Amino acid sequence: MDDRLARYVTNLDREVFALRDLPEEVIAVLFAYYSRSRDDLRTNLRRLLDDQELDVVGAPSAPGPTLGTAQEKARAFHEKWVVGYGHSSVAEHAVVHLAVERCSILAAKALEEARLAAYTEKSTRYVRFDEGTLVTDVGLPAPHAASYELHARRLLTVYAQLVDRVERALTARYPVPEGANPKAHAATLRAHGCDLLRGLLPAGVPTNVGVTINARVLEQHVSKLLSSPLAEVRRMAGSMRDEASVMVPTLLKYTSPSAHRASVYERVMRAHGALHALPEPQEDVLVRRLDHSADPLRTLATAVQCELFGASWRQAWHAAHDPDHALALVRAYLSDRGPHDGPLRALEQVQFRFEVCCDYGAWRDLQRHRLLSATTPRLGTREGYVVSEELDAMGFGPAVRDALDSVAEPHRAIAAGHPWEAQYLVPLAYRVRYVLQANLRELFHLTELRSARQGHEAYRKVAQGLAASVTEVCPWLAEHLRVDYAAYPFARH
Repeated sequence: MDDRLARYVTNLDREVFALRDLPEEVIAVLFAYYSRSRDDLRTNLRRLLDDQELDVVGAPSAPGPTLGTAQEKARAFHEKWVVGYGHSSVAEHAVVHLAVERCSILAAKALEEARLAAYTEKSTRYVRFDEGTLVTDVGLPAPHAASYELHARRLLTVYAQLVDRVERALTARYPVPEGANPKAHAATLRAHGCDLLRGLLPAGVPTNVGVTINARVLEQHVSKLLSSPLAEVRRMAGSMRDEASVMVPTLLKYTSPSAHRASVYERVMRAHGALHALPEPQEDVLVRRLDHSADPLRTLATAVQCELFGASWRQAWHAAHDPDHALALVRAYLSDRGPHDGPLRALEQVQFRFEVCCDYGAWRDLQRHRLLSATTPRLGTREGYVVSEELDAMGFGPAVRDALDSVAEPHRAIAAGHPWEAQYLVPLAYRVRYVLQANLRELFHLTELRSARQGHEAYRKVAQGLAASVTEVCPWLAEHLRVDYAAYPFARH
């Protein structure tokens, strides 16, 4: 084996290895050779070395080599195959890591809409938000901008005034249990206090997001973000494109806004005609089941046979006509699941659709689940807000409600002419109504994860509601769905 390869691969003789110290576009080219070469990746890499395509130009003291000729070859390759022939799959193996800092919570949720990416966002549970910190350049004319800043900063002032008081009240309410670590208990109560008060945070507060994404998805997502009605999101997208282009210049070279996406609201409004007056908010229902796959038990039993036996759908459907036999198949499929075993693939054939009306803070947490499809609601105040009963019990409810009520009229005034920008003022406690569609596999994952004790009260209730609605249709799932319906005084312990 050629020891020159050792610098770029983690081993020289095993069938699984990792690449290192290569630019992302060069890695993408090497993986692209898999579909166009009979040779393995090490052989193709050695060929580049033999042909002096890997021109190491980095200084000896540099932490890793920079590759001159190889990078130019990669760019030429991408120009031909990605741009010329539309083989965008080449870009799947060029991965970019981005830090997007001091963007608003509203912009962060637009950023996190790409399903095929990984995100880490600043927590509202473990980090206190500073009084006065706010994204202010949101595209509003002067009078509305002043109103937005005034009322948003008032929300942050109330948050700052209450956060220590709530923590002290929680400390008095929940003394350190016998045998518990006092520091760990104090940290638990501090996080719980932030959970209780996060509803006061307006969507315009700044957050930080770490993003890991491949170049193909990034190009598509940046195009989407460049087409946003929000100026902040368009600026963020432009910065993402510019910074990522340092790593994958060719793959993002032709990224541009989508005229189709940018004009969709106006097109639909013209087709719709005059906007009908919206009815008054509906009754306060957290989760409403809209529809689901017909005969879920038989559907799942059929899918199980197709997956495990290779049966045709028609054969398997006929074989599952007896409910007792279908139930036996499903029970065998779902049984003996260990604590870390995820639900299996056949569950994806059973679909559910719900309408959910929860606070925006809970929607932010649930939106991260990539196997479900959730409509993106526009933030507003018409659905009212949610305040924890615990804040009322400790005497802080009136102050929180006064602060939340104070933004309703300013929001309506701004939204009359600037509906998209008015969202920045809306606090996380206000409800949003949206449609959530998910298959049974994702519902297993979501309801088990989000109903766990360590979860936030707001999304725990949604997860519990979803699980109760599913088992109402599929009572045979109750013995397999590990949902925690209990109520706890605070999340972590």
